[in-house]
Amino acid sequence: MALIYLLVGSTAGSDPTGASTVLRFPNSYGFINQFVFGLGSLLAVAYAAAIGGSDWNWGVFRVIVARGESRSRYVIIKFVAVAIFLVIGILIAYAAGIALTLLAATMSGVSVGGPLSGGGGEDLARSIGFGSLVVTERAALGFAVAMLLRSQLAGVVTGIVLFIGEQILATVILFTTLSSSGTGFGEGLQPIGPEWFQFLPFSIGDSVLSQAPSIGGGPETLLLNPVPLELGIAVTVMYLLGSLAIGALSAERTQISG
Repeated sequence: MALIYLLVGSTAGSDPTGASTVLRFPNSYGFINQFVFGLGSLLAVAYAAAIGGSDWNWGVFRVIVARGESRSRYVIIKFVAVAIFLVIGILIAYAAGIALTLLAATMSGVSVGGPLSGGGGEDLARSIGFGSLVVTERAALGFAVAMLLRSQLAGVVTGIVLFIGEQILATVILFTTLSSSGTGFGEGLQPIGPEWFQFLPFSIGDSVLSQAPSIGGGPETLLLNPVPLELGIAVTVMYLLGSLAIGALSAERTQISG
């Protein structure tokens, strides 16, 4: 992100109008969101899976059983700590994004405006609020996968594959649906939906994030209506809690010897 901002800052002076999306608030929040909640989601899945699977590799649960502690309580507390760490990381990354925006604007001589001006305060709150929820939910999915597989490496790899694979699957299903029904293509690309695949565990977060500033997305943003915000948040929370329950249940039911 820093390299891209520096590149934009060094070249935007020749065409200030082209830098408005990246270097002017509140438009710049859409660019920051792409990094913090796009790439950040992938990193969160890998990080949570690594943390969730590490206990099996290091034999921590044997110690917990020997002490007579609740395994499910331990799992939940551990994920809460992971979630807190992720939120702190989001705040730091967002602060860095704002600072880089100001730096790049100074380098290019573009008037950046204030981070809280022109509706920027509301955009900032929505971005961090919705983004933190989505990243935490996706991290919970990776955490649950690692708990089920009882492996750090398998959890990380499987979590990443599921994250990327679901995006590819949703895109394939979208175009298959459009081509088979004729809806959308024959009507000037009118958006359809919400469709069932928008409620998949990772995909539901995209509908929530669509309510925050964005600089654009894939074809699904043009061809699909987003899931209503209230429903999207409810389903996201359901997946988050369900993932925690699965992780805790997996720890409770696993036979630990030695």
